[in-house]
Amino acid sequence: MQMNEGKDLGPVVRWLLTGCVLIACMVVIGGITRLTGSGLSITEWKPIMGALPPMNDAEWHVAFDKYKQIPEYTLKNQHMDMAGFKAIFFWEYLHRNWGRLMGLVFIIPFAIFLRRGLLQGWLKRRTIAILIGGGLVGALGWFMVASGLQDNPDVSHYRLAIHLCAAFTVFGLVLWTALDIREGRARFAGEAGPLGTWVRVAFALLVLQIVWGAFTAGLDAGRIYNTWPLMNGEFMPENVTAHGSLWKDLSDHRDGVQFVHRNLAWLVAAAVVGLAVHYRRERAMAGLWPWLVGVVLLQFTLGVLTVLTQVDITLGVVHQFGALLLLAVVIVALHRTGRAPAVS
Repeated sequence: MQMNEGKDLGPVVRWLLTGCVLIACMVVIGGITRLTGSGLSITEWKPIMGALPPMNDAEWHVAFDKYKQIPEYTLKNQHMDMAGFKAIFFWEYLHRNWGRLMGLVFIIPFAIFLRRGLLQGWLKRRTIAILIGGGLVGALGWFMVASGLQDNPDVSHYRLAIHLCAAFTVFGLVLWTALDIREGRARFAGEAGPLGTWVRVAFALLVLQIVWGAFTAGLDAGRIYNTWPLMNGEFMPENVTAHGSLWKDLSDHRDGVQFVHRNLAWLVAAAVVGLAVHYRRERAMAGLWPWLVGVVLLQFTLGVLTVLTQVDITLGVVHQFGALLLLAVVIVALHRTGRAPAVS
């Protein structure tokens, strides 16, 4: 692994892959935070001082009193006691502090590697972009939380989707950078032939599915129509198109959002399995095609089980993690079917 004028970039790759693992853990923690209704338990954004939890009974009562001022408490959780508040506080506190830990894990090695001259040229620019992206994800997290503190007892599902997709984007950028170092740089778009085209189609469908998965989570749309393969005996229930606007029907209301998420799942599974099996003998698919098939089928199955159980917390969290795992495998396929840039 010799790049950047013969310097060994093995430590940089390990740093980046560690970052991928930390982001994956953050996705799991974020899923638990959402499904336990914990995301609005901390009503302030204090990037530095917020690292400390309430230290005594008086501070706990102050934090609880602030929570009592928001719509989630006044409209949904009026009967919550201090023990219940501490339970939801824990997950949001862990979520935020895991983000702080990730910031340290990215920033400190970055400074060390930069001083050692291991980050030069495109790699320096790329890692700076990763740092900026990570900070942006944190800011978007507060942007999401803020939408549930004034007039609405829930966060905006659009803002939730933006926050989640930003985290997935940073994950993809970190993984792509590690692949660039290990296997040589590759462009996302390129003259990669039919296989490359199909991988890009599958990737586009997967991105759409992740967006509508976030909409489904934000609207709790998985808690209705808990049958499979039909939605309470119908392919498209009347409520899917009952609100007068096709865009709002399919993106702003639970019935339409679940309808899209269900049917995109079929398209994603068909595209990924189809390309993996059809092109399994291609060099780019060597050792990868079974992963594509296995992960997409596992994710499809998890989605079905999540719906059938009215979003069991464990299944819901694993399903969200499965989306990230599938994204990682598809990104590897994208990288293998990319084209080396003309200028390094």
